[in-house]
Amino acid sequence: MGQETIRTLLSAISGAVITGIFGVWLQRLKNQGSNEGVYADHTNDLFERLDRITNERDDLKEQVIELKAQVQKLNSVIDSLNKQMGSLTSQVSKFTEQEEEK
Repeated sequence: MGQETIRTLLSAISGAVITGIFGVWLQRLKNQGSNEGVYADHTNDLFERLDRITNERDDLKEQVIELKAQVQKLNSVIDSLNKQMGSLTSQVSKFTEQEEEK
């Protein structure tokens, strides 16, 4: 083969490689644009879902705070009842001892 043929082949191969590289690059740019369109289509749905979930979480936090307050109140009632039971048990024991002494 002559030098002209080799130059022609090298030129054709390098042209094909450069065209392939630019083709891949352009396809990536095209895909990125279409991906952004897909994201833009779903962004509103995602924000609405995020708002709904945030509101539900806030409602649940309020319920937890209310329930904690109720538990604290019930704990004080239980403590009071335990003291009463202790006092009554002590009184019954004293009464029983007095009756046994008679």
